[in-house]
Amino acid sequence: MDFKAFITMFDSVWVLLKPVLKLALILIVGHLVAVYLAKWVGKRCAKAKLDPSLIKFVDKSLNVVLHLVIILAALSAIGISTTGIVAVMSAAGAAIAIALKDSLSNVAGGILLLLAPRFSTGDYIEAGGDSGTVLNIDLFHTLLLTPDKRQVSVPNGALVNSHIINYSREPIRRLDLVFSISYESDVEKAKAVALETIKSHPLTDASIDEPFARISGYGDSAVQLTTRIWCKNEDYWTLHFDLTEQIRVAFDKNGIGIPFNQLDVRIKSEPKA
Repeated sequence: MDFKAFITMFDSVWVLLKPVLKLALILIVGHLVAVYLAKWVGKRCAKAKLDPSLIKFVDKSLNVVLHLVIILAALSAIGISTTGIVAVMSAAGAAIAIALKDSLSNVAGGILLLLAPRFSTGDYIEAGGDSGTVLNIDLFHTLLLTPDKRQVSVPNGALVNSHIINYSREPIRRLDLVFSISYESDVEKAKAVALETIKSHPLTDASIDEPFARISGYGDSAVQLTTRIWCKNEDYWTLHFDLTEQIRVAFDKNGIGIPFNQLDVRIKSEPKA
């Protein structure tokens, strides 16, 4: 084969390979740029202390959008019209949206929860009859971990429209405890004993308000004594169980009775004929 024929063959092969190499180059470089941008945005979001679930959502969304733009740019660069492709993708998106219309409310709810959060990953919440620690928020569901280690998947569409109680948002909480004491017991002494027990506990926080102990009601067989104590959020349940046990012991030591329900039965006999 002479040199001229070789050049002619090389030109023919180059004409075929040039679009392929151009396409591969754009895809490879574009992929590297997309990965770098996604990591850079992720680091900025982490420094801004955004919710981990929101960071994952931004990372995935950015990756999808960037790679889609790269693919369309690569096809356009080698002379393939992307107008028809965009039209087909739009039609497919509309068809998918119609087919998944019941799930779109969950997607919209997930976006709302991520962009306008009512709770964050790690918070303990109660919503729709379920309660637990938030493990993850994705586009369709929010995953909760219950105290007994059960995972509950709650649809975002139902969650975003439900009444949500967030127990973790504030650094402190108020603990309310109600005790029943007998009518024969000294009420003022019971209040003093309860307050003394509460104030002596190291987890009691009096920075917001002093501990509270007052009569809140009268039952069929007992007087209701309500106590209110402020504490740090993480100390809530420890203080709850400690005071429930310690105040009972203190009442027993001071002769303050805690009655049980009683029922008096009277039998009326008919006079003999």
